[in-house]
Amino acid sequence: MAGSHHIVFMNIAQTGHMNPTLPLVADLTSRGCKVTYFVDSKMRSIVESAGAMWHPFRYAHAPDLSGFPEKLDEAGVAALVPMGTPEEEYESFHNGILYWTECMLPALLEDMRALMPPPAVVVYEPILAGPRVAAHVLGIPAVGMFTMPGPGCFNMPDQVVDELEAKPWVQLPRQRVAERYGIDLFKDGLVMETYSPLENLVTTIPELCAPPATERQMERFGHFRFSCVGALMDKKVKRIANAHVGAKTATEEELLMDKILGARKAGLKVLFISLGTVATKVFWERPFGDFALANDLPGSGSAGRRSLAQYNGKEFCQHVWRTCFDVFGGDKGLFVVMSLGPQQDALQNMPPTPSNFLVCDAVPQLEVLPLCDAFLTHGGANSMHEALSLGVPLAVVPIFGDQPVNADTIARTGAGISFRHPLVTLSDASLRSAMDKLMDESAENPFRAAAQATAKRFKDAGGVVTAVDIILKHASPIQVDRSRLGGC
Repeated sequence: MAGSHHIVFMNIAQTGHMNPTLPLVADLTSRGCKVTYFVDSKMRSIVESAGAMWHPFRYAHAPDLSGFPEKLDEAGVAALVPMGTPEEEYESFHNGILYWTECMLPALLEDMRALMPPPAVVVYEPILAGPRVAAHVLGIPAVGMFTMPGPGCFNMPDQVVDELEAKPWVQLPRQRVAERYGIDLFKDGLVMETYSPLENLVTTIPELCAPPATERQMERFGHFRFSCVGALMDKKVKRIANAHVGAKTATEEELLMDKILGARKAGLKVLFISLGTVATKVFWERPFGDFALANDLPGSGSAGRRSLAQYNGKEFCQHVWRTCFDVFGGDKGLFVVMSLGPQQDALQNMPPTPSNFLVCDAVPQLEVLPLCDAFLTHGGANSMHEALSLGVPLAVVPIFGDQPVNADTIARTGAGISFRHPLVTLSDASLRSAMDKLMDESAENPFRAAAQATAKRFKDAGGVVTAVDIILKHASPIQVDRSRLGGC
């Protein structure tokens, strides 16, 4: 019986990783399950609103932290980084994952041991390694939940993987976790890719799925199960517009929607522009670096041509926004809604905002997308899946991570246009041409037809109900074997 189960979620506090889990929490609680959610304290109200009991990740040496830090702290640098190592070699997120995993595990195991009734299954973000280790130690089934189209989106070259794994701030925590808890995270996983040997939910459809692709991925987890469940959306469940922006009041959201509805009633086409929540926050003042290398053309960074990896979020976003101002500003048949993110200096040194633009720090995307004729996006997985689920054609200006692969996928389906390598491909002329095609009102518009056909395939995938059924299939009202609880 579902009501006998206690389901534990563990996640990072990013918009695209959190939102697909919230309908699952709501559905599980509606079936009588108890849900506990480990995540940063800033997500407490949103997970409690969905029906979960919130719990922080805890660190003995950093009691003020409640989430997953973005990089090594001073203690980690002092203990693991050789003197004289340039900071840029170890400052990014992936360099600190195993260090923070080792730091969090004693308290995480203690907190999970105290949960009553004992957890029946752990559902976790595979970027995190701690949940897989804790589930292993406690003998609890673990289900990975990957909110990108599949591991193939992480196409880091094997040589780069080998170099990263050899770094002392990665290798030493990996060895200590293996010695203490009996699980070698690199035997069947990679940095930022700790999938479950049991089951991994992927929030896409088979046609868009990117299975393990590189030699290292195939070698380590190519045999794992990745189940496509479609987009996980439910308008009745409160979600995050932007994890880095305060929640809008009902009145503020109503005013926004009234303006969009008013534009549609006036016969205007509606374009929605959003470049996501990572470039507009995490990378706002720091270069994209290795994360953007897959989206650079050969020769970038030399012969006077600047590499995308050398751009920071502010420079890149303003480049795109300025192009949009030039192309769409003053278009009397078009109303543009543009989400900027949390930065106060987002429009610093930009031209005046055109009168037909409505700029916001964040918008309720699921409510806005159905009212749009097209969506200009960075190609993050949730933005892609939500737009396609609603039959909205896309123009994709990818930056890093899974976004370039997603842009290629959308172009392949015919549901949108890709601006892969955007520093070369995005111009006033190319953007105007793309939008004219996407927003063509004729019945023969192939982009809208392809988007609507893809929307049907998403519906057939089952979404929330299918994902919850799979989770409960693996859940069992087992007791935690406390004799296996490791200490630190």
